Amino acid sequence: MQAGNVLDGRYRLIEPIGAGGFGQVWQAHDPRVDRLVAVKVLTGDGSADHDRQVARFAREAAVAGGLNHPRIVTVHDFGSAMHHGRPYAYLVMQLLPGKSLSTVLEAGRLPLSKALYTASCVADALDAAHEAGLTHRDIKPSNIMVRDSGEATVVDFGITKGSDARHDVTTTGVLIGTPAYMAPEALAGTFDHRSDLYSLGCVLYEMVTGRRPFTGTSWHLVNQHIKEQPAPLRTLRPDAPVELERFVDRLLAKDPAQRPASAGKVWDVLKEINDRHFGAAPPSRGKDVATEVLVTQAEATNGAVIPLRITAHNACPACATRTDEKAAQSCTTCKGEGRIVREQHTYKVRIPAGIKDSQKVRIRELGGPGKHGGAPGDLYVTVHVTD
Repeated sequence: MQAGNVLDGRYRLIEPIGAGGFGQVWQAHDPRVDRLVAVKVLTGDGSADHDRQVARFAREAAVAGGLNHPRIVTVHDFGSAMHHGRPYAYLVMQLLPGKSLSTVLEAGRLPLSKALYTASCVADALDAAHEAGLTHRDIKPSNIMVRDSGEATVVDFGITKGSDARHDVTTTGVLIGTPAYMAPEALAGTFDHRSDLYSLGCVLYEMVTGRRPFTGTSWHLVNQHIKEQPAPLRTLRPDAPVELERFVDRLLAKDPAQRPASAGKVWDVLKEINDRHFGAAPPSRGKDVATEVLVTQAEATNGAVIPLRITAHNACPACATRTDEKAAQSCTTCKGEGRIVREQHTYKVRIPAGIKDSQKVRIRELGGPGKHGGAPGDLYVTVHVTD
């Protein structure tokens, strides 16, 4: 696959945004509804392993497509076709702005309030999945997307187990999940919703301390999860509340019966700890955004709907520590601009009839995202009329 390819006569690939053993994830455009999407593409050779991967894709489409929750990735479509004589399967999902938690953690441990909030978002998503009778089985940082607003979204339901055994795409004798984050009982092939809570405990431990509870080869990890205790959380993060250390210990209990009863209970406790020690974060409105657009005299006179692309930037990380101005100007990351694109959105803006040159149009809630439930800011468009 390469940029410009059109999958199944519909989805035009733009650029790769992720990769894994299954294939690649692409940013793509869906012209039918004029939106950017994420497309996970699995190319295959017709082998039995490929057939299992396709079954996993279909499973992810069926499971995630049946869940409607703001902290679970939305699945739009699933299909398969041929490309240059080779079969491929694809999964079309909501394009999430932001970074995976695994990428965020490359910079080190998180502020405690951010770690608690991220974990509570995951617990909220798991509560919805568990209520639907589904166990994720692969909660880990790379399956958690952190948006610029701080919201976290759970992705990749490809190895989810439900109450219907027909949907279980496992192979006897093969570990299903990621050993660094797997519950002791999961390593023996037994799963229920409390296995996800153990995995969330591993992720929370890593967010708070900057390291995983256990490390080593796969079989070292198996032994540690089953028999050993991780280093006490507060020996690695002394400023962590003692209640948080005790709660992480409960999440990492070897016996599932000693863990919290539900993901909803996990959410409650995390919120209580955060509110007690860091204060409840009040909703805050997003920033207003200003931009400009060119219209013709006819469009200004008669009115028109104009496509408008809004681009948000971050400071270039490669230039942040440079004091040599010439070196910054020759930066290959930002090409001397000092900033890089964080995300882009295209909106359709209605220009009212009779608008004058340099007049502003206010569009409510298309500005910067709000935080902690706050409303988005507004978009102010200055219209320039051309001859």
